[in-house]
Amino acid sequence: MMNRRNLLAATAAGLAVPDVARAQANWPERPIRIVVPYPPGAFNDSLGRLVGDGMQAAVGQPGVVENRSGAGGTVGSQVVVQSPPDGHTILVCNSANLVFNTFIYPNLGYNTQRDLAPLGVSARLANVFVVNPAVVPATSMAEVIARAKARPGALNYASSGSGSSPHLAAELFKARAGIDIVHVPYRGSAPAVTDMLGGSVGMMFDNIPNVLQHIQAGRMRALAVTGTERDPALPDVPTMQEAGVPDYSMYVWFGFAATGATPAPIVARLAAAIRGIVTAPAIQARIRQLGAEPWVQTPEEMKALMAREHEVWGPVIRNAGITA
Repeated sequence: MMNRRNLLAATAAGLAVPDVARAQANWPERPIRIVVPYPPGAFNDSLGRLVGDGMQAAVGQPGVVENRSGAGGTVGSQVVVQSPPDGHTILVCNSANLVFNTFIYPNLGYNTQRDLAPLGVSARLANVFVVNPAVVPATSMAEVIARAKARPGALNYASSGSGSSPHLAAELFKARAGIDIVHVPYRGSAPAVTDMLGGSVGMMFDNIPNVLQHIQAGRMRALAVTGTERDPALPDVPTMQEAGVPDYSMYVWFGFAATGATPAPIVARLAAAIRGIVTAPAIQARIRQLGAEPWVQTPEEMKALMAREHEVWGPVIRNAGITA
């Protein structure tokens, strides 16, 4: 005979199933919280706001952006990991906080491949290598490499932070070119760009949207982009391989994820909503204006992409000794 405890447990389980089904049927019941794990102003933030603006029409509730920056994107990511898995909190994510941080933070506290549910990739962009012409008067990557080889350890470069995509772009450059240049990490792109413009540092990699206006104004000189093809925003700037750096390619991709245990039907509805927003012609045009490339991948494709990127960047980060 079933004892009282088992009977109560079975009853509770039976009652829970309709509650879960009801919650899924009624989703969303309140605004969608869109956590951007970086400060306002960069492409992550812009993409989050573009999707947030389209949420009302897509799912019947507004999207509300919340910037929770810190520790290379881990603070905001942790917020989403620890949120109720009900589809009302999603994360703006990218290569850095889903892949790089796994190897940079030894005590991350969560597993990005287990504790987050991919919702799809929306865009990607290349980094660009720029110099302040007054500090590093080079007009090509070959000149930079020659200067670095003539004076190992004398040249420095800025980045938006240790373990960020610009930092890893530079580490890949160092490895492929066989040079020694010194890393100067900042807390975000904005202060790094400010010091670049002020002449405190002479060169850096950064996401194209973050420095495009300064390149166009002549305050920075772009020498190469990190993608496999020239970037539409900078059609006259060669790729790293064209500029003489062998076996070099790197893109930063951006997408969205929900809390890991979010029910599959809600994940599917969120993914469809986001896909509908970012494939709209006006939104794709805006993504291009911001210096990125619309690049839409399904949740399944995003999951596979994450697995491949872990295989690629784990050895690079370990070999470079990059830690938080």
